[in-house]
Amino acid sequence: MKSFLKILSATIKGGLFFLLPIVIVILLGEKAISILKPLSIVITSKLGLDGGRFFDANYLVSILIVIILCFIAGWIAKIGFGQLMINWIENNILILFPGYQLMKSTMENQVGIQSGSNFPVVLVPIDGLMFAFHMDTLPDGKLVVFVPGAPNVMEGNVIIFERDQVQKTTITMAEVKKIMRQLGANSANSFK
Repeated sequence: MKSFLKILSATIKGGLFFLLPIVIVILLGEKAISILKPLSIVITSKLGLDGGRFFDANYLVSILIVIILCFIAGWIAKIGFGQLMINWIENNILILFPGYQLMKSTMENQVGIQSGSNFPVVLVPIDGLMFAFHMDTLPDGKLVVFVPGAPNVMEGNVIIFERDQVQKTTITMAEVKKIMRQLGANSANSFK
């Protein structure tokens, strides 16, 4: 009976964590569409779209506006002014939120976006050798590293090491995050 309850509990938790991001995206999308609904009503009335029995023209126009706004925002983010604005926000506002840069890099890696914030993985001497992300180099040559915890890589410690104490690796951030989530299981594959 206990094993059945364990399986049931694990299945429900797995389903929850699978569905949660989908539900959040749907809720945010629905909120954006409801905010744009008055604008879409004006547009559909100007274009003479009445919608029919099978579709809601206002709803479709709202979705189209969201897609267009996402395209424009993505385009602005790619041009110089957009990058300056994003850099200023990240350097002056988002820096106040612990772990933002690491979380951003993680999300970019998961969706396949390559950015300059893919931190090199190093090994540091703490009770043996521990994985760390090389975050910055100080003017005196010392290295600032973030030592992630397992299984949650968003928690850990920021430590400063002498350059000669830190060992470079060819392991990627994604591999370290996977190793940490698996509590070290199957990590030999990353060291080949």
